[in-house]
Amino acid sequence: MSNRSVLLDLVCAQRRQMKLLLALLIACGLLIGLSVLYVGPGDASFPVLVVDIVLVVGGFVFFSTAFWYCTNRAMDE
Repeated sequence: MSNRSVLLDLVCAQRRQMKLLLALLIACGLLIGLSVLYVGPGDASFPVLVVDIVLVVGGFVFFSTAFWYCTNRAMDE
């Protein structure tokens, strides 16, 4: 087996936990959406908000793509 195949097997073994993580990221996204209403570009906490947005969106994209791939992979087997 190649290293890529082993890595994908390890990631896909955690597919049940990905659902919980996606729900958590969606909840964090909703809370960040509320924060956007109160934090402006001049505030001291604005850089923290930008980092939070990048992390939540990046995590959501990564884990939703991984969940989709692992679901398709499981249906093909």
